Amino acid sequence: MTEKILVVKTEKLTPHLAGRNGLIPGADSQIMALIAGDHEFIPRPDAEQDPGYKQIIPYVALVRGDEAFLLRRLKKGGEKRLHGMLSLGVGGHINPVDGDGAEVMMRGLRREVDEEVAVEKVLSLTPKGIINDDTNGVGSVHLGFFFVMRVEGRVSVRETEKLAGEWVKIAELKKWKDDMETWSQMILEAL
Repeated sequence: MTEKILVVKTEKLTPHLAGRNGLIPGADSQIMALIAGDHEFIPRPDAEQDPGYKQIIPYVALVRGDEAFLLRRLKKGGEKRLHGMLSLGVGGHINPVDGDGAEVMMRGLRREVDEEVAVEKVLSLTPKGIINDDTNGVGSVHLGFFFVMRVEGRVSVRETEKLAGEWVKIAELKKWKDDMETWSQMILEAL
């Protein structure tokens, strides 16, 4: 059965994005309201190739003290265009199982984080902005909602066939930048 994912028509997002690429702070609540009231679920293969839609992706950086959890996307991961790349974000597509309405983003975020990693203790979850990148094929059909999740204790990867992860000092992340997916490069300064 084909996975259905939450999307919003790109034309409805354009006024809020104003042609900007990168991390866009401050537009979160306006776009979240738009998503809550004006989204649809379409088959993922259709969405991956149609820039007329943006797939809405929660993207959560895990931070423990002065460290960030750095992930490597393995070959069994769903997005082939990202295999082998490093990622600072945990998250993924929002599905019909996440429901509808104002809380659809947060339900999708929680489900995706729980599927990908086990977190011993969450201290806080803070929205940091929207990630928009129309400069490449992956970015042109996705829109990220960037959050920082501050944690304590152990964090481990659940989807070990898709991801490998380790803690890295935030001050040292820049040396990995060239191996990171575009979104991770964009949020690097915000960490």
